[in-house]
Amino acid sequence: MKNSERGFLPVRYGVKLAKKQSPKTDEELRKIFDIPYASVLGSIQYVVQCTRPDVAFALSVTNRYQACASEAHWIAVKIILKYLR
Repeated sequence: MKNSERGFLPVRYGVKLAKKQSPKTDEELRKIFDIPYASVLGSIQYVVQCTRPDVAFALSVTNRYQACASEAHWIAVKIILKYLR
């Protein structure tokens, strides 16, 4: 993330997130378990409430999948972070 460019939108056009994208194998679950998904969403929530209401929709979409996040969901969160950069 340090060397990434700033994003122009908090959500990528045409990207659909769904529960069916959630991890299905033990290997996928272990990989996602190491990602601080909920913690990052909480940090973004703080920013949204204090200064950036323009990110609220993107945050609400990614918040839906806290219990079953996948690599696609994590990429969506990183897009929000790039936008906030």
